[in-house]
Amino acid sequence: MILGIDKLPSYDSFAAVITDDGEIVHRGDAVSIDAIIKMANSHKVDAIALDNIFEIGDASAIRHFVSRLYGAELVQVTGSPATGFIPLSVIGKRLGKSSGEKLAPSRSAEVCAIAATAGIGYSVRIFDPETRITLSKRRKFGTGGMSAGRYQRSMQGAILNLTHRIRSSLASKGVDFDLAFKKGDHGIVGATFNVYAPRTSLYGLVRPLRTSSINVRVSPVQSKSFEFVPIGKAEAPSSKRYLIVGVDPGMVTGLAALDLNGRIIHLSSGRGITRGQITRTIADMGRALVFASDVNPPPFMVTKLASSHSALLFAPEQSIKTSEKSAIAEVYNSEQAIKADDTHQRDSLAAAAKAFASYRNKLEQSISHAKNSVNPSQMDEVKASVIRGMSITDAIAQAATPPPEPREAPKPFRGSERVHIKVLEAKLDDARTELAMLRGQLNSRDAELEELRNQLRLAKLGAIKPKLPDSYEFERRIKSLSSEVLQLRAELEGARYVNSRHTAAIERLASGRCFAVKRSPSLSATAISSPDAFENLSIIAVANLERLDDEIGVATKKAGISAVITESRPSEAMTAKMMELEIPIITLSDLEWEGIGRLLVIEGDSMLAALAKSRSAITEHFRSSPRRVRQLFEDYRKDRWR
Repeated sequence: MILGIDKLPSYDSFAAVITDDGEIVHRGDAVSIDAIIKMANSHKVDAIALDNIFEIGDASAIRHFVSRLYGAELVQVTGSPATGFIPLSVIGKRLGKSSGEKLAPSRSAEVCAIAATAGIGYSVRIFDPETRITLSKRRKFGTGGMSAGRYQRSMQGAILNLTHRIRSSLASKGVDFDLAFKKGDHGIVGATFNVYAPRTSLYGLVRPLRTSSINVRVSPVQSKSFEFVPIGKAEAPSSKRYLIVGVDPGMVTGLAALDLNGRIIHLSSGRGITRGQITRTIADMGRALVFASDVNPPPFMVTKLASSHSALLFAPEQSIKTSEKSAIAEVYNSEQAIKADDTHQRDSLAAAAKAFASYRNKLEQSISHAKNSVNPSQMDEVKASVIRGMSITDAIAQAATPPPEPREAPKPFRGSERVHIKVLEAKLDDARTELAMLRGQLNSRDAELEELRNQLRLAKLGAIKPKLPDSYEFERRIKSLSSEVLQLRAELEGARYVNSRHTAAIERLASGRCFAVKRSPSLSATAISSPDAFENLSIIAVANLERLDDEIGVATKKAGISAVITESRPSEAMTAKMMELEIPIITLSDLEWEGIGRLLVIEGDSMLAALAKSRSAITEHFRSSPRRVRQLFEDYRKDRWR
């Protein structure tokens, strides 16, 4: 089942068509991006097909779009950057769905869906952007000098403090990262943060730094954002292979992978390897079933890898000793002739081997029970199910059950000879059209070249003198343009900073740590009628509380408003009046917040703390005001004798 979409030219919405085995089962016009995601998830489509993935938005918007899908692939039917692109009108003509004319959005969505069903196009694999922050020393210390030790202590302590500050800054904003560092005698010699976010989102959090002793570099990791894989390409046999992966994270990371027979599939190490790079390496070899560590508790990086791959996490009861790691490496070297080149490869191999040894008995029992009832190609599935905790009997029964027969997609290019001839004729017409277009471009270039040659001849003969502005005018224009460039750069940097803060605020809002409140100019009947909710509280945010008549005050009290947030601190008289109404006042200076247009995105914990403080002040006000009690008594007597 395929969902084909195409963006409408004048609207921020799409035409959508759902096909089941090439037959249209649903159409939609002017469908928003949120509705497309809901439609794809409710119909459980296998793929979303379109002619250009950037119709969804930029790279971050595409990542966000795919992250909200329940397993559906993203398919670009018109080609890939590596292989070139084919117009959608040509694809529609080859499929017999058009005569080669420009297609309307609804027809384009239909052609995209049918093309993907027929195996035309590329599946898009998406990788998250990464940024590396490196802290290193700038000064080298030799063997002599009375102050060398003091300088070394100062430098290692400075790197340690700066590492703590960067880690706290990233953690406070909920940014995902890995930290690797090298310890020294007096602190940290060097540290590396692998941050799983684009460089632009770190503005305002971390900046490059260069002092006499410390160097801080912030640079994006050069890795591909998208990979285009032909959807008709058969899966490699190794992609079905389950792996036990040992990881030794640090400044230099070791990586080892064993199959479920204990054979070494991969053994390597490298400086600055990130979780994304490990994931891509594993994807080329198979599927991770277990991630293993050689120490207990396991490092944070190994835990995150296991969580992101939905794999099991293995850690020994006690950290493996160096002598045992060396013995394990020697055994694998003698049995499989694969040698660990350094301690990092040795440690990762020991972690994977220790995990394999812990499952060895179950795996041997699985082989013994299943060898006569399960196809050898299904043996890895039985082993994987047993390692995940399934009983051997259930695992064998599950593997012995024949899989459902796959649905056959229509094959428009494998029909009769007449169909083949039509397809080839259409390709020939396209080639002739393209040839005529290229010839026209060539003639145009030839004419342009000849004109330039004539101008060059005239210039050499002195017939044409180039007109240049005088030096004063030239300098004035250069200064004007330079100042304009500087101003635009400053505005761009400011806009990037504001955008990064807004993005962080929206992420905190989505995670539930913050809530949004709309701003009103003043406390009015309109604001009272539409308060914002947080933790079963009704909250209003206003610019100021300069005036508050009795009618508005009574209406606020009757509406059950739990708190009023004001941007400027109100006067003492206004504060006393709100206390009499028992309505807490909270100023923005007491909260952690971010402004986005008319909205205030407020940290939930800071709101609860400020609200508790304001309520305590109201309680103390009534407790320490006997005049208030006498006033209530007098009002009661007047009402009684009236």
